[in-house]
Order: sequence, then structure tokens, then C-alpha cells
Amino acid sequence: MRKAFFQVDVFTDRPLLGNPAAVVFDADDLPGDILQRIAREMNLSETVFILAPDTPEADYRARIFSPVRELPFGGHPTLAAASAVLANQPAFAGATRLRQSCGIGIVPIEVVTEDKARWYWMTQAEPEFREAPIQPSILAELLGCQPADLADTIPAVVSTGVPWWIVELRSVEALASVRVDLPRLEALARELGAAGITAFAEHPAGGPHRLRVRTFAPGDGIAEDPVCGSGNGCVAAFVARYKHDGEAAGEYRAEQGVEIGRNGEVRAAWTRTDGRLQIRIGGQTATVATGTLHL
Repeated sequence: MRKAFFQVDVFTDRPLLGNPAAVVFDADDLPGDILQRIAREMNLSETVFILAPDTPEADYRARIFSPVRELPFGGHPTLAAASAVLANQPAFAGATRLRQSCGIGIVPIEVVTEDKARWYWMTQAEPEFREAPIQPSILAELLGCQPADLADTIPAVVSTGVPWWIVELRSVEALASVRVDLPRLEALARELGAAGITAFAEHPAGGPHRLRVRTFAPGDGIAEDPVCGSGNGCVAAFVARYKHDGEAAGEYRAEQGVEIGRNGEVRAAWTRTDGRLQIRIGGQTATVATGTLHL
């Protein structure tokens, strides 16, 4: 049995940066245990499998796996899937909108060309919030920083498809120096019902990026995720709720992956209608490998 696959770097237009995801096509006849074993074989933070749509409202179905479990949603694998579908399936060549069915329902993806660059924008699930207060001294120990490095905002568990424990630090320098106690984080995140921590800090005004972000998910076998689309969606929801309460819309650019040499750029935007937030996350892609799985 042979299956075509792509490896796509997401949140970058340059190969070998951003966050890599594998995209495997025609996976309808593969059972879940084989999909999980393929994901372990790929040894990336996520592998996404493309199947026939399971609803008339979708163009295709995606099943997304970390090295240890199936996920209901993933940000960078969603954009990787959209990029690979456009490249591999002639029926969608030139499409400006795709509809992905996955564990959280239908995820719309817009394909936008700006200055000859192709951007993929996904609309994530409506944000859900749970405050996760923790003593600053304990959180600082977990992150390997000083209590004074933590911002005044109260950490929260936020989900736009995947729940992340969102923590703000006072400076990019403090964020860059973080050294997470991964076993302890795995236990605390499990108690909170979160995939892990996504931490962020604000740059001084005037630069190309408003935020820098870092994501840690040891429970999924990921010490540090290079550039996390779902985590950035949760950060955008956190920023919209706690820093721009009442504003109808906003957007910014963030960087992630700097500390591990996988620099990537994320565009985030939100709109607020009748008190309800809608989060959109955008990025570019670069295909770095194509091939065939022999199963």
C-alpha cells in the first residue's frame, strides 16, 4: 500500500523554518492505530491525514495526530493541509476558500494573495475561557524565572479548539530565558485540562511584531513547539479579552520559534460581535519534501 505525503513548514515562506507538519493523503482505509504509528514515525509535533469529506459542508476531512494521541484540532497542521491540498488535488487548484472537517467541526480557511505572497487564514472555534490563578512563586518555579518576570494579567486556560494555559511575561528577554520544568508542567497541565503552556510577551512599540510567543506541551511529547497555531489563537483571544475589552476588532503580528532556531511569523486578528469573539490566524507555508509512504 502506498500513500503520498507532503512535509510543509508553516508560518514561514522559507524552508527549514517555522513549524513542520506531515500531510498524508488518501487515508480513508487506514485504521486509527496505523495513523498513530505513522505520526510517531514522522516524529513531528503533528501529522495530518486527509480523508474524503464526512459532510456536504466540507471539502475534505482531516485527522490530526501528535506523536502520542489524536487531536481534535491543530493550527499549523490545518494550514499545512490546506497548502498541500491546493498543491496535490487539481480540483482545488486556484481555490480561495477551503472547508476542513475535523474534531471541532468545520474550519474555514481563506487563501489570500498579498504582494505575490500566499497567506492562509483559518477561523478557529469561538474562544472559551477559564481562569487559572496560581501563586506567582509556583508559576515562576515552573517556568524557571523570577516572580517579578510575570506580568500582572491572571493566567487563564483558553481554547479556540485546543485548550492552552496562557501566561504573560513582562518582557521578551524574560520569555527568552524561560526554562520550563517539563515533568511538572505535564502534571499541572493535566490537572487544568490544558495541552500545555503558551507564554507570551510584548515587544516595545514600533517593531514588526507586537508579541513573541513560546509553547510547551510535554504531555504530547513536544518539549517546545516551534510555532503553534492553536496556541497563538488562544493568545489572540486572551489579548482581545483582557487587553482590548470592548474593542470591535484588532490585529497584530507575532513571532515564535526564535529560541530554537525555527523562526516563524503569525498574523492574528479578532472581531467582536454582540460580545462574541471570532479569532483568525494566518500564516504562509513552504513545502520542503514530497514522497510516498510504503505501508
